[in-house]
This record gives sequence, structure tokens and C-alpha cells, in this order.
Amino acid sequence: ISSSGQSENMLIAANKAKSMGVGVITLTGFFSDNPLKKEGAINLWVDSDKYNIVEMTHHIWLLSIVDYIIENN
Repeated sequence: ISSSGQSENMLIAANKAKSMGVGVITLTGFFSDNPLKKEGAINLWVDSDKYNIVEMTHHIWLLSIVDYIIENN
């Protein structure tokens, strides 16, 4: 998760995960060609350059994923 998709620690983590054979899902915003989005097998991208919109959208998506997991287990 990185609003800008440029957070160095997230890029390092994504590359490490990929080198270990772990799939990467990214949640980003701002520019559609951001560096972190390029590392993901699945990318949830918010078309906004406003931090609050990107972060709140990520929050809603993550809560929806957790709800889905809870309801289907």
C-alpha cells in the first residue's frame, strides 16, 4: 500500500516478495504508471492525486475484502 506508489520500503518489499515467489497485490493512487503498480500481479489503483481520496478508497477496499473473507469462511 502506497498512495503515490513510490515508497521505497514498499518497492523493496514487493521485489523481495516476488523474488521469493510470493504474489504481489498493490494498492496505489496518483499516476497510473507508478513504480509499485508495475510490481503487482493484481493492482488496485485509485485515479486521484489527493491523498485523502486515495487513502480512504484503499480503506474501504480493504474493509470490503476482510468482510468478504469473514463471510465466506
